[in-house]
This record gives sequence, C-alpha cells and structure tokens, in this order.
Amino acid sequence: MFTSLSLFAFAVALVAPSTVNAHGYVHSIEAGGKNYSGWLPFTDPYESPVPKRIVRKVPDDGPILDVTSSDIACNKGGESPAGLVATAAAGSKIVFDWLSWPADHLGPVSTYMTSCDGPCTSFDASNAKWFKIDAAGYSNGKWASAQLIDNGFQWTSTIPSGLKPGNYLIRNEIIALHDANQPQFYPSCAQLSVTGSGTQTPSGSELVSIPGVYNDVKFPDIWSDSFKSFTIPGPAPAFSGSGSGSGASGPAPSSTKSSATASSTHVTSAAASSAEVSTSARSTHVSTSVHTSATDSVTSSIATSSASASTGRCKSKARRSMVKRHVSHLAKRHH
Repeated sequence: MFTSLSLFAFAVALVAPSTVNAHGYVHSIEAGGKNYSGWLPFTDPYESPVPKRIVRKVPDDGPILDVTSSDIACNKGGESPAGLVATAAAGSKIVFDWLSWPADHLGPVSTYMTSCDGPCTSFDASNAKWFKIDAAGYSNGKWASAQLIDNGFQWTSTIPSGLKPGNYLIRNEIIALHDANQPQFYPSCAQLSVTGSGTQTPSGSELVSIPGVYNDVKFPDIWSDSFKSFTIPGPAPAFSGSGSGSGASGPAPSSTKSSATASSTHVTSAAASSAEVSTSARSTHVSTSVHTSATDSVTSSIATSSASASTGRCKSKARRSMVKRHVSHLAKRHH
C-alpha cells in the first residue's frame, strides 16, 4: 500500500525531465483464442503480489541502443523467465497488441522464435539461436510501423504450420529509424507452447544469434531524398516463409548477404508478410492514440513531430505526459 507521501515522491521522480524516449511496449497478446496481459512496467512492479505474465519483463517504454548488448534479445531484464506460458497451435495467429507507437518513429517490424529446449520458465535467452517467421519493412511508400498503427497498434504473426511442437520464445520487435545516427530497438519476448503434429525445425542457415544479427548492419537515413528502399536485417523467414505477419502485402523476399554473420531480406516496394490490415485504419501522420484497458488505463494521445522536422529525439514532454497518466492510474489503484 502506498502512502500519499511515497506515491508523491514516486510520481515526482518519474515525471522529472528525462532523456529516455517515450514509445510503447507489448501491452497484451492474443494466442490460442485467449488474451494475455503483457508485462506492464509502470504498474506490475508495484502490485502485491507481482503478477505472473507470459511476456518477459521490460523496464519501461524506452529503446535498446547497443546492438551488441544481450538486452537486444528480449529487452532489459528479458533474460529472466516469465511466470506463465501461453499455448497456441502451429499455423495459428499470434496478435501482439502494442500500448502505443509514435507516428514519426518509422521502421520495420519483425517476429522471431527460438526453441527453449525445455521449459521456457527456466530458459535463458542470452545464447539462443533465433529463426525469423515474418518481417515487413518499406512497402509502397509506407513503413511497417505505420501499418501497425493503422491496424490499431497490433501486429499479427502466424506460427509456421509445420513447426515441431515444443516450448518457444516468440519475439516481436520494432526498429525505429527516425534518428539516422542511432537506430532504436524495441524487442519483446513471450513464452509459448506450440502444439500440433508438425516436424519442421529451422536449418542452420535460418538460425541467427541476437545479439549478432545487427552487427555491422548500416541503417539508412530514411529522411534522405535518395532513400528508396530498405534491406531488412536478418535471414529470410524460415521454412520458405510459411509463417506470416501483418504489415504490407507483397511476394516473399529473396535472401542476400549483408555481413559475415547474418543475411538480409531486401525490400523495395514489397515486404515479407501478408496483409491483415484493419479496414477501419486511422491516419498515422498526425498523432497516435494509446490503448485503454482495465490493467493499464491510458486514454489520451501522443502528438508526434512531422517527418521533415524530426531531430531523432523524442520530446521529454511526451514522456512526462505518458508517465503522468500511468502514475494517475497507479494512484487510483492504490487509493
């Protein structure tokens, strides 16, 4: 139970100006016909008892910047297992529901999986070998992140239909390229038990290390007049692209070599995944609205800067606004 004084001190500390960027995180996941709450970093740590989730912990809504850090696999703290495991059949859809996403934080979206080789509740992801099941980049003048916003901040992936049953981590990630000098990575990992009668396992060429897959990758200046296409880092989707994800439509990509350690998927006006974009799409270039739920109530929107005026830095005001909303909700929960 929070006292008024401790809650006030907590709020002041969080709302103070910060250089950490305000973005989003996976707020919930739909799998196997059930909806599971994600790890809610602004409320879950202060619950008693701390709730168990299928999504591994993230500290906040900020990015990972160091591509060589183990944090890039499942975010800061994501090497530690979560308490629950979702169940879904091979060939079924997994919906990653993001709390919010700024419209000017443009970039690709991808989904990877890795076998836990046993219970995921005791699996350390730091040395895992990952295989990609979907990816979308820049298609017909639109980024996958904008497609995610249009689709209600949701990204839908399909588990490969022939995947061998077992325990897996599934990793959804947005890479924000609005700062030409510093790409920002937003990974989130959930624990998943895959059922079915499949026999497929990824081959050696389909497996990559994270960290490792982004080493030596040169990310483009997306605001440059010369920018016309984007090469999605990493391998092509495993099993000849038998999995898919929501984003931009187009044919399956070809695989090319981008470095000694990882191959790449080249995208010009096509992406690696099938379209599952809501017909009730909203405008993505003025503001982004955030979700409301019983566990993490947020009702206002975050204004975003125009692409031409972007400096690659998020406004501290936007973060303070988001944190204030979380603190207000937290106060109500502990009143």
